[in-house]
Amino acid sequence: MDDADTTADENPRPEPDPAKLAGQFTEWVRGETLPGRMLANLKTGRMPEVLAAAGDAATDLDEIWQGWERGKLLPLEVAQGLADGGLVDLLGDLAEA
Repeated sequence: MDDADTTADENPRPEPDPAKLAGQFTEWVRGETLPGRMLANLKTGRMPEVLAAAGDAATDLDEIWQGWERGKLLPLEVAQGLADGGLVDLLGDLAEA
């Protein structure tokens, strides 16, 4: 078995989908989802990996995200910070790439 097969076996989850993440975030913007549920959905969708892969373009967003991960910010504060920081635009750019 080569390294590619081993990696696929160890991580059966699909790759993060920026368009799907943007849709989940937009559900909160429209008032269809509570902030905590939306953040949980983003985490399940691998938002931390997306922010890390985006590098410098997502530094401020990652800082906000880490506030939630570390329990220092309330979900609504994080959601507002992500909205104000341009998360939808970042995810749109990543989806188009």
